[in-house]
Amino acid sequence: MSNDECRMMGPRRRRLTTRRGVLQCIGAVIALAVTEVRADDDGEHFVVIKAGRVITVSGQEHAPGTVVIVDGKVRLVGGREVEVPAGAEVIDAADETVMPGMVHPRCRYQLPGYNRRGVHGDLRAADEVYPSLIEFDELLRSGFTAAAFYPDGAGATGVAAVYRTGGPEGPELILDASYLRVTFNDTGRDKSVLRGALEKAKKEIEKVDKARQEWEKKQKEKAEAKKKEEEEKKKQEQQPPPKPAPKSEGGTSAEPTAGASTAEPDAPASVQPAAAGFAAPPEKKDDSQAEEPKEDVFTPPPIDPAHQPFVDLIKKEAKVPPLIELGAASDLRHLDDVLKPYEDIAHQYYLGGGFSTDYHHVIADLGERKARVVIEPRIDYLRDSVVRYNVADRLVRSGCTVAFAPLADWPTEFDRMRRRIADLVRAGLSRQAALKAVTLHPAQAVGLGESLGSIEKGKDADIVFFDTDPLVPESRVTRVMIGGEVVWDRKGESN
Repeated sequence: MSNDECRMMGPRRRRLTTRRGVLQCIGAVIALAVTEVRADDDGEHFVVIKAGRVITVSGQEHAPGTVVIVDGKVRLVGGREVEVPAGAEVIDAADETVMPGMVHPRCRYQLPGYNRRGVHGDLRAADEVYPSLIEFDELLRSGFTAAAFYPDGAGATGVAAVYRTGGPEGPELILDASYLRVTFNDTGRDKSVLRGALEKAKKEIEKVDKARQEWEKKQKEKAEAKKKEEEEKKKQEQQPPPKPAPKSEGGTSAEPTAGASTAEPDAPASVQPAAAGFAAPPEKKDDSQAEEPKEDVFTPPPIDPAHQPFVDLIKKEAKVPPLIELGAASDLRHLDDVLKPYEDIAHQYYLGGGFSTDYHHVIADLGERKARVVIEPRIDYLRDSVVRYNVADRLVRSGCTVAFAPLADWPTEFDRMRRRIADLVRAGLSRQAALKAVTLHPAQAVGLGESLGSIEKGKDADIVFFDTDPLVPESRVTRVMIGGEVVWDRKGESN
């Protein structure tokens, strides 16, 4: 429509035209969403959750809301306007609230304790966890869909492993190399262990570098020798052939030339060896056609397996930063002293120490570092006082990323987790920060933030259903979905 035609319209007609255009745009967006759901549905398994509320954690909440799942992955999240694809399995959760499955970032549930000390970076929790011997249902019924088990002990105790708490085939290992656990709550012991581990790792790196330099030196010498040999060969080829010997008066050489036949005059000089019944000598292979030997490949000397995680850390090749466990504010200062020679080593913190702590002295410092911190969800008391202190809220306000771990690996504490978080929210912690602290942030801490921890397109459909808002103290888990399949239902208990 031209500008002149618009001016000729009345104001009311122009408004109607504008509204019609807006509605057409909205319709196009909805149609696009529906098209996205329907696309490539041949052979795909569709599951649609129609819930009273969908808490995505990563974006807006939808009340009511719809989650479309295809082959165990979230395909689309929206309101009730999302059309259900034909043939899809529909889960009616109109009276329920759904949110991402909770992630336990620091677990030893039903595993024995160990008193080992020192550097054990080669130990893996995956080697001591037998899923068939662990009652994962206790985690499931509390809303945990994943748990990171760590090796016990003191010092550098080993590498954690992440398990799904259920699934179509039961609990399963989904990440065998998560974070390296390092204790730093006894500075008299742990400080020297960590410093020694880093120094040893540095020597291991230097050992490999030295071996590489020696290998490169030899390669260079070999290349130079080969080049010199080729130059000599080329030089010989360019030299003129030797002059023939002078001929006698009879027209023949005065002396027999090299290679001339010394046979008796009676023998026919024209007979060649082959004509005389002998096989011809094998043809000499041209050196230029010979196969070139393969270039040598550098093989580094083996690195001590116990220190390999520290080597990766120094070289900035660690996929998941280590989780360093502190017991007091002063431990952070001692840790900084150990890490000072190493530039910007990535790491995350676990703040332990019980209900009476002094972390308020270092919260501003942790905030400046934008640190990722794992803590227990409780109201602390300032050390040697009765003053209540919300560490989680202070950390979030300072700029830290906070993840929660249960106070203990007992079923009762798994169940109390959300009630303790609700207490923190009533004491000032934001609802959004609280929900992320049990879902997305612990998933990131264990190295699975790309696939777990929120309900958004492309992520695993690990979803928990509640009979009301999850932060209401009386709320209960009604069912748990892992990989797009309901694996636990309160009505029928475990599926």
